[in-house]
Amino acid sequence: MPVKPDAVHLALFTGLTISADGVFVGFNVLTGSLSFYLGNSEGITQQWRNAMITFSTYPATLFEGWVKLLLYTLIPAGFVSYLPIEALRKLSLTHTLLAVAGSIAVLLVSVGVFYSGLRRYSSGNLMEMRG
Repeated sequence: MPVKPDAVHLALFTGLTISADGVFVGFNVLTGSLSFYLGNSEGITQQWRNAMITFSTYPATLFEGWVKLLLYTLIPAGFVSYLPIEALRKLSLTHTLLAVAGSIAVLLVSVGVFYSGLRRYSSGNLMEMRG
């Protein structure tokens, strides 16, 4: 497949790179927020992060059915690899919008889980003086 380094592909590549970064940041915040709910969750957090990276390296054609559904929900690796690649390959507005929407969704969920955990954590640390 020939490389097409024109302005459209460069702009799309840049935008999709930022979108994929958003998925990684959101997923890392989400997995890091597990410590609010589970206590010391460093091991499981690292496992989730490794799963995200690992599944992002496989082509999406390997997965079918419910496994593919998991790669767009529980481990959002599809928003990092499959959708951006298809958007660049086909110059597809649909794939681009889905990749960006997935990134925004992961970021919003991670912010919600983080602040929910932070409220839970701070309310457990309140001290009340009784006199």
